[in-house]
Amino acid sequence: MSLGYRSNDAVVTICQNNQAKSIEIHHVNPAAVELLGYDAVELEGKKLDRILPPRIAEMLNEFVEFEENANDVGEVLAKVQSFSIVGRDDKETGFRLKVVRTEPVGGSLSFALVLQDKNGMRRNENIRSAIAESFKGHEALDPDIALPDRYSLGKDIDLITPYNNKAEVRSCFAILQLDHADELFGQYGRTKFNAIRKHVAMLCRNNLRPDDVVGIISNRRTGVLLMDTVPEGERIVFNRLRWQIAASPFVLPDNTTVGLSVSISFCAVGGENVHKNLIEICEHALDRAGPSATNALVEI
Repeated sequence: MSLGYRSNDAVVTICQNNQAKSIEIHHVNPAAVELLGYDAVELEGKKLDRILPPRIAEMLNEFVEFEENANDVGEVLAKVQSFSIVGRDDKETGFRLKVVRTEPVGGSLSFALVLQDKNGMRRNENIRSAIAESFKGHEALDPDIALPDRYSLGKDIDLITPYNNKAEVRSCFAILQLDHADELFGQYGRTKFNAIRKHVAMLCRNNLRPDDVVGIISNRRTGVLLMDTVPEGERIVFNRLRWQIAASPFVLPDNTTVGLSVSISFCAVGGENVHKNLIEICEHALDRAGPSATNALVEI
């Protein structure tokens, strides 16, 4: 569900243009600039093999197929052992490589090359472990859905904010509002309506990362806290959640299906929002959209 990488990861986005039969570097994020020692302008728009050792460049040349539904660069790179990049000094530096397929760019296949060094990975794991332990200390569960309640989500946001302000992680909070909730409650009653609410919450829980938080805001609203994300990935994550919920109707005991949709508002944690109540901010955004809003996505 998620992009498959975190805000502290070094990411080089590449594109495979089948028509031109080329593989180029599309974007280098700030973490990759710092890690690799190149300026972004030196790499973006250039051939990928510019920074690859000959053995890997030859492997791409031999096995990548520039055809639809063929052996693409992502599949080939995912099989590379001992991945490394050639720096300005012509020396190779090894990385743990993760290849993530992303949204196409200008009709070209696109992949994020996530470069992880062992020291950075250990540091991120320590931070996430500390945050998870802090969350457990105050967690209270909603009695109907058995997920963290509104108070717990508010405390989670308070606890994660300092990490965002120090740029150790980047987090995002969202509220998913069940469309036509009053009609669903009126038609099916409280017991089945609560089952529908739980169905939506579990779709979120099952399609997000284990350390992301899913909780209950109110009868019609589910809260989601993405614990460590990247700015370009947040909208993609929430769009996919909307699609997943729309594609997964609730099934009643008589096997009748109930089609569902949600409207989502989301906002970054920290920065200008340090002293604001993000739950209320996201709620107000949905309120302004009005009760007739369906399948809406609002970024704050």
